[in-house]
Amino acid sequence: MINSLDNNYRPSKITKKKNIYILDTNEGKIVVKPNPKIDYNKLYKYLKSRSFSYIPNKIDNERDIFLILEYQEDLSIDNHQKAADLIHLVALLHSKTSYFKTVTTDSYKEIYDNIKNNIDYAKYTYESYYNKFITKKYYNPSSYLFLRNYSLIYNAINYCYNKLDTWYQSIKDKNKERIALIHNNLSLDHLIKNNEEYLISWDNYTFDTPVLDLYTLYKNEWQNIDFKEILNIY
Repeated sequence: MINSLDNNYRPSKITKKKNIYILDTNEGKIVVKPNPKIDYNKLYKYLKSRSFSYIPNKIDNERDIFLILEYQEDLSIDNHQKAADLIHLVALLHSKTSYFKTVTTDSYKEIYDNIKNNIDYAKYTYESYYNKFITKKYYNPSSYLFLRNYSLIYNAINYCYNKLDTWYQSIKDKNKERIALIHNNLSLDHLIKNNEEYLISWDNYTFDTPVLDLYTLYKNEWQNIDFKEILNIY
């Protein structure tokens, strides 16, 4: 499919990187993404209207089966610096696009029940392992390690229950929820940093609670960054 662009851009080199192609052309590098999932023009115009310009420019509007963007060189910087820059940009995105939506109290109760069910399942699973291992006369190394640290797991689960109850008590009577345009797939790889900053890979963007962006960033990068510091910056 990418070969159909040869006559127009005459690339001297094509580099595949995950689900995109980087083409070296006589006029410089471009980024090509086949079969884009989103209407990039719609997203771009909306973000520009909200004075959020940290998104690569589209340079070809004549091909629906390709998304063709300006190439931006990414500088190599420390993960913690990049995470701080990323969360600053995400906070700005949320601030520029947020609004409040009326919700019913049942909405929060549904969230509470779903999370509580997940915690209940985790508690039941770990209790089952504990009851299974504790009856054995001899422990293999993994069973011994689990039993030795079971109190930590038990305390962590109770901590989750307490935090969930605290959250629900603070939110259960509210009838408005903050909504914003969220990237919905944040990772350090999705920030390009040079003289400017760019958020890339918008395939999953949607309008929802900004907390989801923090959640996906934590899920993708918890081993690489100090997330407590990231929350403080946000």
